[in-house]
Amino acid sequence: MTSESTAPATASQLDVFEDLRRRVDARLESVLTESESDASRRAKDAVDTVVQVRDLTMRGGKRLRPAMLLAAVECVVEWKTLAAAVVDTSCGIELLQTYLLIHDDWMDGDAVRRGGPTVHVSLAKRYNDDHLGASAAILAGDFASALAQDMALSPSVPKARLFDVARAFITMQREVVLGQTLDVLNSSDLEAIHDLKTGSYTVRGPIALGHALAGGSPEQWSALEAFANPLGVAFQLRDDLIGAFGDEKETGKSAASDLRQAKMSAPVRWALERLPEAKKSELRSVLGTDQYVRAQELLIESGAPEGVERRIDELEAKALAALESPALRREGARLLARLAALMCKRKK
Repeated sequence: MTSESTAPATASQLDVFEDLRRRVDARLESVLTESESDASRRAKDAVDTVVQVRDLTMRGGKRLRPAMLLAAVECVVEWKTLAAAVVDTSCGIELLQTYLLIHDDWMDGDAVRRGGPTVHVSLAKRYNDDHLGASAAILAGDFASALAQDMALSPSVPKARLFDVARAFITMQREVVLGQTLDVLNSSDLEAIHDLKTGSYTVRGPIALGHALAGGSPEQWSALEAFANPLGVAFQLRDDLIGAFGDEKETGKSAASDLRQAKMSAPVRWALERLPEAKKSELRSVLGTDQYVRAQELLIESGAPEGVERRIDELEAKALAALESPALRREGARLLARLAALMCKRKK
């Protein structure tokens, strides 16, 4: 693409995302510190769960979802006309992610997240009891979910748009829970997992929130949805490659976590469709074990990394084509194009 909407972002455009990240981090710090203080006063023995929510939320994170929301707003109106609402709703998305990560890490048995211990591991150590640690982690996730809703529906959201914002947020949360259920069950419906688990709350959900917040038109939503759907799948495919080949030092997550958990991710499915029968049997035997290096070798032998990369490129191109719609403001379309590149090329 060489049109205006997909041209490389300028330094000033990149600064928009950095500015938002700083605003969101400052607001999250304030809200979580206040929540910790409130818990100390009202439920002193439960404060450790709130501390864990605060620590995980503030321990890194790319803040891509807030950037996606901002860019969607910018496709309709200038985002700074809704700056406070954009920041608060972005905080809601980040806290929703905290809730999902806490529960997901426990379900997957992961010990590392964002370069530090997962919440259930930290709380198990704190209470010297694995079951109690897991129970407290589930409650920490529930607390993050409540905070997420509080922030997404803050008084800064224009009253006339509050219902639409609430509906977009609830839809996003409902869809990602369905997607996670399919993932936990190792469902064969990989497209549904990609669409519901990752596509919803990583791309389509934040974009729907931005569109609702800005009071966008049906024509604008049609273009934004056509951008969001393929990009959400591409993002999950990148996640699948990272889950199979990512370096723990770079990703902040357990090395080859998907292979250790025997997840039927895109690279694994690719290999099982193309390897000779003997190699397929070998791959199945090493999945879910500590022999992940051999599993990686078999995936490479099948051509899975290259095949999944090609599919990511195809989906990114499809997403970018949707940004040519005349219904979208060019400033927002350029920002979305930049985010598409970041999401499809990332290494963590």
